[in-house]
This record gives sequence, C-alpha cells and structure tokens, in this order.
Amino acid sequence: MPIPVTESEFQSFREQLYQQFNHRSDSTMDLLDALCSNDHAPSVVHLSLNPLFRGGYSSLFKAIGESLSSESSETVEEQDADIETVQEVPFPCQCLDLITQVIPQPKERPFLLLGQDCTSLGRPFAKTLEDRGMVHHPTPIKGNKPITIGHSYSLIAVLPERDDTDAPWTLPLDMSRVPTASNSTQTGITQINALYSHPNWSSSDRLCALVVDSAYGNKTFLIPLRQHENLVIIARARSNRVFYQSPVLSDDPPRPGHPTWYGERFDLKDHQTWHEPSQVTHTSYQTRRGRTIHVTITAWPDMLMRGSKAMPTHQCPFTLLRIESVDESGKVQFRPMWLIVIGQRRSEITLLEAYQSYRQRFDLEHTFRFQKQNLLLNTFETPEVEHEQHWVQLVMLAYVQLWAAHTLAIALPRPWESYLKTDASARISPSKVQQDWNRIISQLGTPAVAPKPRGNSSGRQLGQTQTLRPRLPVVKKGQSKIPASPIAA
Repeated sequence: MPIPVTESEFQSFREQLYQQFNHRSDSTMDLLDALCSNDHAPSVVHLSLNPLFRGGYSSLFKAIGESLSSESSETVEEQDADIETVQEVPFPCQCLDLITQVIPQPKERPFLLLGQDCTSLGRPFAKTLEDRGMVHHPTPIKGNKPITIGHSYSLIAVLPERDDTDAPWTLPLDMSRVPTASNSTQTGITQINALYSHPNWSSSDRLCALVVDSAYGNKTFLIPLRQHENLVIIARARSNRVFYQSPVLSDDPPRPGHPTWYGERFDLKDHQTWHEPSQVTHTSYQTRRGRTIHVTITAWPDMLMRGSKAMPTHQCPFTLLRIESVDESGKVQFRPMWLIVIGQRRSEITLLEAYQSYRQRFDLEHTFRFQKQNLLLNTFETPEVEHEQHWVQLVMLAYVQLWAAHTLAIALPRPWESYLKTDASARISPSKVQQDWNRIISQLGTPAVAPKPRGNSSGRQLGQTQTLRPRLPVVKKGQSKIPASPIAA
C-alpha cells in the first residue's frame, strides 16, 4: 500500500537532500532531476540536454566528480595527484539520516526487512581504470561464460511491505564497490557493521531480517554478523550442503578429550539422514495465470554447520527450512528450496514470514534492472574510480527521490499500455513516477539556484602537454601456488 506524503514533506526532503552535497549543489540537484525524469537519454552526457538540467555538459561532469567529494576541483588541481595509486573513498551509509525519514514502518510484519545483493558494471574497454576484475555478466548466448571485465557493487536496501498489486520497490541504504582484494561477503559484512554503528540503528532495538541468496549462506558471512542481537539472517542454502544436529546432552561425567560439538549428520541430498522435523506449515498462493501453488514448509531447529577453532559455528545454531511447491494435481513445480534462519531472535519470525520474506528478495533484481535501464547506472564511463563511485551514489539518491514522490505521481499509461490496470490503492512503479516527474517539479519547484553566465575559460596554457594515463592490467584471481605446509601428526 502507498504511504501518503504531503507536498510540504517532499519539499522538505529535497531541501535536506540539497544540503547533503559539499560542492556544486545546484548542478547536482538539476542532475538528479534530469535522472528522475529521464526517458530517452542513451548516455550520461545526454542528460545535459534535459530541460531540468540548466547547465552545460561540463558542469554535469563536474557535479559528478565534486558533489560528494570533500575537496573541490580547484583544490585537487593544486595538489600533485599520484595516478598510480587510487585512494578508496568510503561511502558507508552516507545519507542514512535522510533516507531513514522515508522508510515506512512495517505494519503486518513484526520486523523490518532488509535485502543485500551484488551487481556488476562492465568496463571491458576502460584500460586505464584501476582495480578491474572478472565480474558476473549474463549472456543469452549458450556456451559463453557469463563474465565480463569491470567492477562489482554491493547493495543493502530496505524491502518495504507490499501487496500483490503493488509494484516492487526497495529503499537503498548503501551501495559500495567490491574491491578485487575482497569479495561480496566481506563487503557485505562491512556494510552491515557500518549500518549498525550508525546512531539511528544502534540505538534502536527493532528487529531486522536480512534476506540473501546462496552466495552469502556460508559461515564466513553468517557467523561474524551474529554479534548483532537484533538482526536475523534468512539465507538460501545450496542443495548439496551437509549440516549437523545439535549434540545430545548427557548426564554422565565428561570424558577426557575433545568435547562433542556436532551431532548426527544431516545431508540435504540424502533424505535418510533427516530426522523428524519440529514444525510443518502449509500455505498457498495464486500465480498471475490463475494457477494455485501449494507450499509446504518444514522446519528443523538447532541445526549446526561445520566450523573451526577460529570460527566456532557449534555455538551458532540455526533453523533449517525446506520449502516444497506443488500444483493442484500434486506435481512438483520447483526444486525444493532450503533456507537458513540464523540469529539470536530467530524464534520471533514464523516459518511463513521467513518464506514470504525470502520471496520478496527478488525485488532487488527489479531495482538493479531499473537503475541500469532508466537511471543509466552502467553507462557512465570514466577512468577515475572515485568518480564512478560518486555516480553510483547519485543514482542511488535519484532512486530514493523517486520513492519519496511516488504518492505524488499520477500513473498515466501510454496508449499501447492498455494492459496496465489503474488502481488508486496500489503502489505505482518507479517508471511511472519517472514519467510524471516533470509535472511534479514544475508545480513544487527546486531548491537549486539557476546558473549564471560566466566568461570563457582560459583553457590550457601555451605549450602545456598532457601525460598519458598508464594502461593497467586486469586483476585475475586464482589459486595460490604456495604449497601448503604439512600438518604434524
């Protein structure tokens, strides 16, 4: 259901957003408005032709490079820049104070739902761009590897409650680049720790549930985050995993030797190793074509995964869920799905809520697609890693601004979109807000000041030459060739 926002509240939100930028605030606000109203620009430079962007194309790129930087271009030009070294600019929850103002509070769920995933920005021809690596890139051609050369970005966002008629939305909290020296799980842990170190989250005792896919369903991601008492993680597990039951406690005096950490083996592929579940829940839903799908959720509590001395997973039990979907005739529709529910307050989340929360995780994919197709996330080309990170943050803020105005927009389907049903009680999609952005800004105005004409630039000095940027190699990860030291008997 849409959450009503008054015009004065939206204007106040834009005023605070205007104050977030350190330099070139006017050009940056015009750039965000051009992004929010974009419907035909094929590249970032074409945004300078948008009527809502009142500057030139040079001011557009200066806004991207300086709006979120602590130093302006004049200060940077005075310093000796070292091209060979790239300084990482951290962006942990930069505008979290502003974004939390538009986060809707859950009404049906007793927790706030978060989602985390990674997306890739392909830059195969940017030979002067630092720290490029092999990233995932889907391809429709069979036989080709789904990879490309570029950067990967990790997104953590709030997944607001929605009905079946509501369009999928997310509220991005942070979007950080994954360095080649790290991976998605380590970057995700850094983002969550930075989120919970923020006063808005650390001072609150509200329960949060984080849904992630199978790439995060391992001990390196789940165990370090157990320190957050108010966080429950719902992660998908691969179907070839092996877990263990909790060991049976005995009243006999302890025997000498290593204590028992794990109980009986639980192989997801071998149903003969499964013990009796503690709870079974049934539910059903209808697809868009009217088919009824019956879902059976089976739960095994206090399960364990194999760990080590450095990572004592035997102290971190979790609830294991198995989801099986069949149609009306009893035919299995999908491969059974396994979910891990881990956290100190996992008992406060029911089986049905855990299953429905993970189903909503796919809203992140809609966000990535919209940001790339409509907000030009992957079309900005620059040799500077810092400028690319600035652009990703600006796209994230443009998406948040669309969410802040989604109740003020009017959904007007195009003549060939007769299949779209106009329901006033349903939440409209981000693309429909984008189509109506020009009308919203024309009525409410903008806090940005119109640019003033200035004289021609002096340009480069006579005889000044530009040094070529060095061509940088692609970082390729591989197995270490250092032989492992033998383990003493």
